[in-house]
Amino acid sequence: MGNDFFVSKKTWGVYSTVILFVLFLSTGILNAEETSGTTVINEEGVTIQVNDENQRNNTNKLVLFDPTFSYFTETNKSSYEVVLEKVGITSYKVIHSGEGDQSIPEDGVVLSTSSPSTDTIMSYLKGLENGEVVEITEPVEKRFASVLDDINPTDESNPDGAPFPGNRGAGQLLVYTPDFGASTGTNPYGYEITVTNSVVTKLGGGDSDIPGDGFVVSGHGEEADFLKNAEIGMKVTYEAEGNIELIRDASTFIFKSEQALQEAKQSLSSAKENYVDASYNKAEESISKAEELLRKADEVKESNPQQALEYTKQATQLAYDGYYYSLPSEVGEQRAVWYRPEEQNLNDVITTLDRMERAGFNSLYLETTFWGYTIFPSKTMEEYGLPKQHPNFSGNDYGKYGSDILKAFIEEGYKRGITVQSWTDGFMIGHISLGLPSQFEKYPEWSAVQRNDGEGEVGTDSSSNYYWLDIANQDVQKFMLRIYEEQQKNYNITGLNIDYMRYPHHSFEESYSFSDANRSKFEEEYGTDPLELKATDDLWEDWENWLREKENQFVDQLHNQSKSIDASFMLTATPEPGAEAVLISDWVKDIDGVIPQAYGHDFNSIQSTVLASKELTPDSMMYYTGIYSFYHHLGEKAAVNDVLAAAHGTSGVNMFAFGQASAPSVDALGKGPWRDDAVNPGETPREAVLATVQDIIKQTEDIYVKEGAMSQKDGEKLSRTMKKWEVMMQRPAHSLKQEKVVKELRKTESEIHQLDSLAPVVEERLIDRLGDIEKWLNYYFEKQQ
Repeated sequence: MGNDFFVSKKTWGVYSTVILFVLFLSTGILNAEETSGTTVINEEGVTIQVNDENQRNNTNKLVLFDPTFSYFTETNKSSYEVVLEKVGITSYKVIHSGEGDQSIPEDGVVLSTSSPSTDTIMSYLKGLENGEVVEITEPVEKRFASVLDDINPTDESNPDGAPFPGNRGAGQLLVYTPDFGASTGTNPYGYEITVTNSVVTKLGGGDSDIPGDGFVVSGHGEEADFLKNAEIGMKVTYEAEGNIELIRDASTFIFKSEQALQEAKQSLSSAKENYVDASYNKAEESISKAEELLRKADEVKESNPQQALEYTKQATQLAYDGYYYSLPSEVGEQRAVWYRPEEQNLNDVITTLDRMERAGFNSLYLETTFWGYTIFPSKTMEEYGLPKQHPNFSGNDYGKYGSDILKAFIEEGYKRGITVQSWTDGFMIGHISLGLPSQFEKYPEWSAVQRNDGEGEVGTDSSSNYYWLDIANQDVQKFMLRIYEEQQKNYNITGLNIDYMRYPHHSFEESYSFSDANRSKFEEEYGTDPLELKATDDLWEDWENWLREKENQFVDQLHNQSKSIDASFMLTATPEPGAEAVLISDWVKDIDGVIPQAYGHDFNSIQSTVLASKELTPDSMMYYTGIYSFYHHLGEKAAVNDVLAAAHGTSGVNMFAFGQASAPSVDALGKGPWRDDAVNPGETPREAVLATVQDIIKQTEDIYVKEGAMSQKDGEKLSRTMKKWEVMMQRPAHSLKQEKVVKELRKTESEIHQLDSLAPVVEERLIDRLGDIEKWLNYYFEKQQ
């Protein structure tokens, strides 16, 4: 569906009356001043106004968190928070009060503040007792205002943005009209909303297309946060002098419902036309219920306008569900999530894994080392005279797993079809705010030395104040290799995701790594102390390459060690765009998979990151895409669309990070692209191939023949071919030869092309799936045997 929005004459009569009556809510109950924001009314009738929503900065203000934010408020422990569950349309019951970072009920909210806070806010929250029922009323109309930096920026009109794509500078807010061009040209590091006929029709993205009858608003930094207040259906106005306003009123809810319904219907129709294996009954049921709720809204608009508004919101959610159910769900792909554990007991671990299972994840990249500690009890750390386990977990009780949270996640994860890979912070081992890492208290000579560090000083990097181990130090390398060996030998992890296997990226003035040992070794080889070199000297490049080679040598040692233990063990790297992505190209013989980090939130920006990474690595590499939907707290539908874009042309998706996941997004993924179980091709490529050919057989019999995508005769031919593959994938490994597989692939391709009755769209899909099969089997032969 395009950006244009159309409300039919048939439905407008229903929706317009809902709009007109719901507008009464903003004028008929409280005066304009009282309805300027969400209010809370306790049982004594005392009212307080909410200052912000879903914002972690809660200092000296009252913030309301709802389930769309995350499972937790993510606020400081010094905060004071009240947890409430919904018991009516606007009624909420207090169920718990306590410190910050409270769990947000899936059908409830959290009220939060933090010191220094006004006596009014703090005393009000502390006066709310367990069991008390309060009313939380959200005004129908909301306005968010800011000031533009420029309209259709140029180098001359916006010099601060001149060096950057789309002429958008740091912290700027800009409008792009069709006079600017076809798209904004911006990078993915901000946030954009697309406005058509003065109404928001698209959220997120970079380099957004500019509609002919609208404009795009683009923000970076705090202005990106401002734009995240936008919702589909909001009105947007701006003035030549720079004032801009986002306006939500009753029509916003109607617009969202109608657009969601239209998209769900269109997606369902497209799925049927293209013989997609979708959940048709559930999709149709959700769409039907959404339409029924809108009819109910019309019926109660006069007697209960607040109920009418609630029905409209529910209709939108059901329309979203209809869209999710209309999507295909692949049986061969990685569905992974990065996660730093925080669980304090076994019940916490089980709750987290249950949520992951509900979303459909089949792989967990668990952060096993961070801030210089291991999350598991480490004999290696103990032998080096260092803390045996991260203090966050060392005293905890995880039932039969003792204090070993890693083992708890692995064993409980396998029960849910979720494998665990180790995600490591590598050579970055702490932050200045946490004090000196234990490694440097005992072994100060292990520190990576920055140019501007004082003699004998253990310093942090100038950019982020992180502490770094010296990757070129042989003692450090030996220590790190033992940490990784201990994990692989003692725990049933399926892979290692390496992060920070390098020195920090810095300018010449803040460059690395000038330890006495490194300087001496380089001077022995090249006759010059690297600390005396200038950036213009020919030898400076040799020094940088010398350090880079030390990084490469470590990764090569890690590869040799892990493969000697288990040839199927998977090593992956997660490069950021730019210098780090280039560095990964040095490791193509040492890693099995690459997960480029795509920071954008639209198909083009995500795919541009994937394609750029593929140019640096061979076809035999396993490709996944790293996306930041959770971290950026995107809405549920935007998260689903991110997953669809990231999975295109790759073997799966890694989401960052589950600590910021929300219940609505988890629910949406489990209903949509991840509702059916999937086999991870990176970990078990042959099993992924087997699942795929069995899925083709099932779809041939249940969909393609029945729905007329091919004749019964051709369907039988295709099934026979796929059953040969089924038998082949179940044979012992020694009988599976690469030459025979390649020959069978070419033969199968030819047979598919010769099926005269086969619908072109299905033929294209089958050839694409054969391409996946070939990719996974090539990976199997080249990386895992």
